[in-house]
Amino acid sequence: MIFKFKDIDIYYEDYGIKSKEPILFLHGWEGSHLSFKFFSDKLSSVHRCINLDFPPFENSSMPTYPLTVDDYSNMVFELLKALKIEKVNIVAHSFGGRVAINLAAKTKIVKSLLLTGCAGIKKNSVKKKIKIYNYKFLKFLTKIKIYPKSKLNNFGSPEYKKLNPIMKQTFKNIVNYNQINLLKKIEVPTLLVWGTNDQATPFYFTKIFKRNIKDCEVIKFENCSHFAYLEKPKLFLDILFSYFNSNDKK
Repeated sequence: MIFKFKDIDIYYEDYGIKSKEPILFLHGWEGSHLSFKFFSDKLSSVHRCINLDFPPFENSSMPTYPLTVDDYSNMVFELLKALKIEKVNIVAHSFGGRVAINLAAKTKIVKSLLLTGCAGIKKNSVKKKIKIYNYKFLKFLTKIKIYPKSKLNNFGSPEYKKLNPIMKQTFKNIVNYNQINLLKKIEVPTLLVWGTNDQATPFYFTKIFKRNIKDCEVIKFENCSHFAYLEKPKLFLDILFSYFNSNDKK
């Protein structure tokens, strides 16, 4: 189905047992409603499940202006309101976790969170700082025509380079948004499921989340990467059933 948010078409699927409080699945950057499809299909026997495509991925349309994390969380909030949902449980991976953090900290619609490889905390490594300094210095040299502008394209991640101008600014808005100050505002039960070998959102992030979120627990997936939930799907599915069944009783 399609939900209209301003001039953006957002694709979503809503299925399962309608009598339960829904579980909303929020995928990572460049993912889609298919990212959690295996799990939502299994859970739909006892829960109402909602999957969506963040724009511009899969079946959702390309934005006509750069988006922020607030824009993404607002579009999800409006979709839930349109579906007449008062409380929702959220499962989120990576970028989807950014949206989940915003929703939990800024609205009353979230009942519980399960975050895996969640983004939202800026990594301030020395290596990254040097890279940013070099880029800014070379950019200055292009202005005074000492360094060829075409070579600046060598900087940036592969996923950034292939974006159009609108999505490049969207990507910048997202990665530069540090949500650490929002964590203390999260008052709902939060479970972190994290791969110990995660390079994109390192395992030490869990200590920061646990220190700042009042009701927060961590489950380690040993020797797993940023996509830990896909590397151990049976274990992740068992955790989902257990966690949300216990939440339904509260």
